[in-house]
Amino acid sequence: MRTAALLLAAALLFTGAAQAAGAETPPALTLEADGFTEKPGFGNYSWSYPVSGQEEWTGVEACGMAPTDPAVPDTFGHLYLTEDQTYTIGWDGTPPDELIVFSWDIAVFTDQEHIDDYQENPEIVVRRADGEITLRPDRVYDFQAKWQPAGGEDRPYGNASYYLVTDQLIMLDGPGSVMTGGWTPSADFTVTGELKELFEKGTETLTGARYIPAVYLGSQVVAGTNHAFLCQAAAAYPGSLETEPAWAIVCLYEDLQGGVSVLSIADLDIGSFCTCGDE
Repeated sequence: MRTAALLLAAALLFTGAAQAAGAETPPALTLEADGFTEKPGFGNYSWSYPVSGQEEWTGVEACGMAPTDPAVPDTFGHLYLTEDQTYTIGWDGTPPDELIVFSWDIAVFTDQEHIDDYQENPEIVVRRADGEITLRPDRVYDFQAKWQPAGGEDRPYGNASYYLVTDQLIMLDGPGSVMTGGWTPSADFTVTGELKELFEKGTETLTGARYIPAVYLGSQVVAGTNHAFLCQAAAAYPGSLETEPAWAIVCLYEDLQGGVSVLSIADLDIGSFCTCGDE
């Protein structure tokens, strides 16, 4: 049953990506912030639309999995957040007449002892089809949209659900802090030759600064793998590393096809961690 659900959800994702702009499926949901656009995947939908050139209508039912199904994190896109982030709600097509967003703690996928409590008590985030929404890390979101029939108009109608899982990125708050959000610390923190090649591949297009990986902090398995490095950083000109040293945590994303890209770069102020002699 789980394998069938995964295959069906994957088919829905492909169909939604290929046809979201047409009448055959509901419009795609978009979330925009700081120049980045996220598109939650279709969970399921029921859709009616007019047949081109004919005076008749047809409909489609696409039933996927529930938003709290344990297979959701492995099937749908993840959004990585260091803190709460506000996004603008948009649509690749006609906005729905109604939108309700439900949210659960990500523990709903693993805490079987309390799963009924989670499933029966979702947080209702917003009740509007446009405007803004604030997303939090370590949550699963179910965007439930509804389009009403427009009397006398050939406008498609129906309802659709869109799923999104948010994860917590590394948070280093001070001495003794830990890596959170499903990260696995490195066994010996060594930057091996293979990791160095991966790092160089992921940062080869960076300009304005250069980074030398000193410590491999750990990894996080997603739809691919996230990698975290502690790096010495400097402006990208000869001699700057020796005269103006600084540190940063560089997170890279390695996709399932072997591509590597920069996920985030966070400057690290060593002085905020070391207070000896300041008394």
